[in-house]
Amino acid sequence: MALSAALLFSDFGAHVLSTNDETRFPLMARDILARGDWLLPEVNGAPMLNKPPLHAWLIALAAWPTGAVTQRTAALPSLLAGLALVAGTYWVGRRVLDAQIGFTAGLIVVTMAGVFSLARSPVPDMTLSCAMVAAMGAFVAAELERRPGALIAFYGLVGIAFWSKGPVGLLPLVVAAAYEMATYGWAGPLRLVSSPGLAILGLAVVAWSGLALGVGRGPMVTDVVVNDYGAYFMAGSSARRGLFEPLGHALTILLPWSLLLPIALARMLRGVEPERQPGTRLAAIWAAVVFVAVALSYRQRWRYYLPLCAPVALLLAAWLRDWRWPRRTQAFAVAWVVVAVGLAIGQTTLTARHNRATNWQAFAEEAGKISGPLFALDAPELVFQFYLARPVLVTPDYQTFAQTAEARYLLAPERSVSRLPTSDHLRALAAGPIAGRRFVLFVRE
Repeated sequence: MALSAALLFSDFGAHVLSTNDETRFPLMARDILARGDWLLPEVNGAPMLNKPPLHAWLIALAAWPTGAVTQRTAALPSLLAGLALVAGTYWVGRRVLDAQIGFTAGLIVVTMAGVFSLARSPVPDMTLSCAMVAAMGAFVAAELERRPGALIAFYGLVGIAFWSKGPVGLLPLVVAAAYEMATYGWAGPLRLVSSPGLAILGLAVVAWSGLALGVGRGPMVTDVVVNDYGAYFMAGSSARRGLFEPLGHALTILLPWSLLLPIALARMLRGVEPERQPGTRLAAIWAAVVFVAVALSYRQRWRYYLPLCAPVALLLAAWLRDWRWPRRTQAFAVAWVVVAVGLAIGQTTLTARHNRATNWQAFAEEAGKISGPLFALDAPELVFQFYLARPVLVTPDYQTFAQTAEARYLLAPERSVSRLPTSDHLRALAAGPIAGRRFVLFVRE
């Protein structure tokens, strides 16, 4: 844990936010601190209904002592969740396999590209992955250690995963059911029946869904349930793309350890010692369910495969444990140090390059002088809003902006300047790169 903390906190708060996805939850947290509405935080006066607000709550709590949501406070929950994911991976590996495998899996998972990178980003994926690992830990305690109350904790943690990112948080329930079926047959999933646990999970799902539907039934049903969640689990477009894109995302997020994955999978298919079969089976089913569920989804993004890191780390650690070579410990230690140092240097280099591609000074200086609403055309409006500390409204096209009486100030990509009408006498106030794209702040005179 000390090594993990040193690696993950090595450049704490250095990452500059550059996309709307990264900035949405920090802005929700800022609204929580400003208005005190924890249940339905808003951005530009509209509640964010597409994701539950748990991650925004964590950012707000991190910012509570200073009262300001900054790059550092926005990243802190993901960093702490990354550390908890390492601890959870160790805990599960220790109990389903052995202590050495758990220790090795913890070292592997913290040096996977996905964990190392997304622990620095204020998106909710690390919180989701942490909650999923915690839920699987509770399932292990209930299934393999017969601990009373652990099954109730399992459902409660699945509810927390749901509140982290919506329906995808229910995947631990699918993993547990698949494991029970593979172990005990078709009647296996009945072992998961727990009236208190199901009641807790049902309350978590109904509470958020009912709250969101009560505030905005039309937008919630159309934009979220149908277009977002419904499309997320549709396999049509993914089937047309084939498996190349999902495999690419999965192997990339597991780097550099994914290079060893084919060998570990071959070992698993050959069979292992009887006393290790339950743990290996659980890790394999866990990884397979997560990969298939995300691969079949409509929307493909690299970070969606982050929940793969923990089960794959367990599979790789189990393979290394059975690697019959006298110097395997020394070889792994050397490899791990090389990987850790390489990731630290690479992350520092990439962060510096990423930050050089964004320059807010000119925009911030001019934004402090202007009065009236600020509009954005084909621009990451939430990023501008976060750093300029003022509302930024979206305009779908220039005609809509021009027909709005109070609209004078416009943020637009530099490449679109030639397409803007010259008759409106637009004057550039500031210009600069944002995530590698140059934007211009115009005033209409």
